Amino acid sequence: MIWLTWRQHRLMVALVGAVLIGFATWFLLLGNGMRDWLGRAELVDCIGIGIDCGEWTSSLSMLSNLQGTLLPVLPALIGAFLGAPMLTREIEQRTFRYAWTQGISREHWLFSKVFLLGGAVAVLSTVFSAAYVWYFQPAVPEWSWFEAFGMVLPSFPATCVFGFALGVLAGTVTKHLLVGMALSLVGFLAVFLPVVAWLRPHYMSPQRLTADEYYRGPRGWVTESVYRSPEGEEFDIFGALRASGVPHAPNSVGSAEMDQLSAAGYTRILLVQPGSRFWTFQFVDAGVFLVLGAACIALTCWLLRRKAI
Repeated sequence: MIWLTWRQHRLMVALVGAVLIGFATWFLLLGNGMRDWLGRAELVDCIGIGIDCGEWTSSLSMLSNLQGTLLPVLPALIGAFLGAPMLTREIEQRTFRYAWTQGISREHWLFSKVFLLGGAVAVLSTVFSAAYVWYFQPAVPEWSWFEAFGMVLPSFPATCVFGFALGVLAGTVTKHLLVGMALSLVGFLAVFLPVVAWLRPHYMSPQRLTADEYYRGPRGWVTESVYRSPEGEEFDIFGALRASGVPHAPNSVGSAEMDQLSAAGYTRILLVQPGSRFWTFQFVDAGVFLVLGAACIALTCWLLRRKAI
């Protein structure tokens, strides 16, 4: 089964490997070049902000754009193009019946494929993350690891494994390749976005610090900002402006309005996840996605045993 699985899926594994290893190589070349040509302070600013960094500006701008578009959905693409076709092609072409007549159980057939291809996804995504960790490391003292949370291991490899497992489940449910790929993409975003936006910031209760306290100490992850009135009530920025009577434009706030809020006795309070919690958050996040991935494979196994194919 291992050799057969490899023969069936080697081209797609090679494509996934080319993408992830290609990005890893780019991170290593970019990081090495910047380390050779920039001083430490310049290196920190360039990696953290990526603005006006000489010959590196264009590469850093491209990387910044990719971090906001392609890189977060790489796990979804892995699920759609590697996970969804894994069983769906055999179901559509009816070749799975031949495998089951050779003394191979449905579970053996499934797990042989899942462990080989899922293991390849885990290894390749770990190489990707390790290269990004090395690239980003000089910026950590000023920017904290939280700025690179989604690209760092073990969270990123675990997310890729979940994307792959969800693709396998989507293909098994639909039994049609294109429909399975579409369901895999939509399903991944339906799970991933709420985890990132709502669950991840609350793995632990945040610390409450004034802005002055935060900027005097080590950097962390600011998950929310509120304004406390002299009476102890808390508002968002626009609520504070209305309560204090400070005039402002409908959808914008400038430094002048901020200064007037401060003069009116309002204090900016930051809800912060300290940098010391980063690795705890990483392992919790990885655990969430690995549990979800295991649930997808367990449900796929149940469907293969119970559902007529």
